[in-house]
Amino acid sequence: MTVRVRRFTAMWILVAAVVSACGSPTPIGEYADAMSASAEAYVVESQNLSFDYQSSVEDGVRDLVDRGVDDAEEQATELMRRSTVEYLALLLDAMGRYVAELEELDPPSDLRDEHTEYVASVRSVHGAIPQTQAAVGEAADLEAVQRAFVASAFSDGQPRWTATCAALEAAIVDGGATANLRCVRTEVPG
Repeated sequence: MTVRVRRFTAMWILVAAVVSACGSPTPIGEYADAMSASAEAYVVESQNLSFDYQSSVEDGVRDLVDRGVDDAEEQATELMRRSTVEYLALLLDAMGRYVAELEELDPPSDLRDEHTEYVASVRSVHGAIPQTQAAVGEAADLEAVQRAFVASAFSDGQPRWTATCAALEAAIVDGGATANLRCVRTEVPG
């Protein structure tokens, strides 16, 4: 082999190595399956956390009423405040794992914008949880707990999350694959 041929061959081997090291986007069918599986796992976990949270608050308040405690409203406020902060901590963890999974996916190039927007919307809601926890933790009464939760960036980000989810799901379908990203959530059976 001449020096020129060896250099040419070495250059192509190097180019091939660099290209393969960079990776390539996931084919749309695999991407749709991975997104659907991640969304399903997250939604099931988050709905179970929500159900457990709601049940524990309802059971705790019912117990206070049944016992006829004198300071039921104060105890109910503390129960609601503590339970909401704990729920948000668990949700922060679950959502953080979901965001990490989403960020690991390499979408097909024609879905990159929708994927990026979706991840940004989930990350935004996730990032609002600590501030919501702090506001709930400082609430003085039941109405303040509810206001802190409802008037938070956590709650305000939900419509964007739903919209970007629907846009990504539609783009996947338009690309010829099927996906169920659980954009519209159903209630957890009780």
